[in-house]
Amino acid sequence: MSRPLPRISIVTPSYNQARFIGWTARSVFLQRYPNLEYILMDGGSTDGTMDVLAPWLDRFAHVTHDRDKGQSDAIHRGFAKSTGDIMAYLNSDDMLAPGTLAFVADYFGRHPDVEAIYSHRCTVDGHNKALWYWILPRHNDWYMSRWDLIPQETCFWRRRLFERVGNVDPDYRFAMDYDLFVRFMQAAPGRMRRLDRFLGVFREHEAAKTSRLMETVGAEEIKRVWQRYGLRPGRLDPLRSARFYHGVIRAGAKFAAQRRKLPGALAGVGYNYDQVWGGVLDDGRLPPLAAVA
Repeated sequence: MSRPLPRISIVTPSYNQARFIGWTARSVFLQRYPNLEYILMDGGSTDGTMDVLAPWLDRFAHVTHDRDKGQSDAIHRGFAKSTGDIMAYLNSDDMLAPGTLAFVADYFGRHPDVEAIYSHRCTVDGHNKALWYWILPRHNDWYMSRWDLIPQETCFWRRRLFERVGNVDPDYRFAMDYDLFVRFMQAAPGRMRRLDRFLGVFREHEAAKTSRLMETVGAEEIKRVWQRYGLRPGRLDPLRSARFYHGVIRAGAKFAAQRRKLPGALAGVGYNYDQVWGGVLDDGRLPPLAAVA
């Protein structure tokens, strides 16, 4: 007898991302995962975001459209409404790769000792053109707790771990995911895995918060995480950090140059990510809802 499919809860915080949120939502609904709980937390967008989502609003488990205190507050409140056995959040300019939710459910079912997973990173531009990859080494708690390199859009975790460590801290503007992941690693050492595939897609564009805040708010909040969890910097840590980060970048460049392939991406760069989806990502239609097994 097959296992019942676990409920997967995904929260999307949104504010004025009408340009991208259609792709984001479609990448979730097109998974056709039967036991999905998709929660939209929109901060009162005025750019037509809700018009873009109007054809699919009845497919969300919950929709909020009013002012909030920022991204981390929206995620915090979205998770408070969620009930899934597996959890994640997907920003309103990022996307999931095809088949991600079925794969995640199966992986957790076959690995009961694993508490959280993530993958390599595939990055696209504002038109879904594949730009570059992060190819990450096997997960290591020591490295990943000291440097903010886990691709958040690819990360999924068990509710039981989330309930042990608590919700996203709404006081962060940038490092809310890093803070949460450090808590995961400290609460369940050795129970996180980097998977050799692409589970999600990060979008790089001129208005992205990551690029705007990394050198200012991001750097300060990362220091706060270090102080909060006793991650004291060592004398050689700047060298280790540079070597680790540039190693990830070089591995991604080599991966692209050699035109290697992994699930969730095509060979090389420069292609439209809609091709990975077989053309359905740009199609405005959605298939019928799948029945829960």
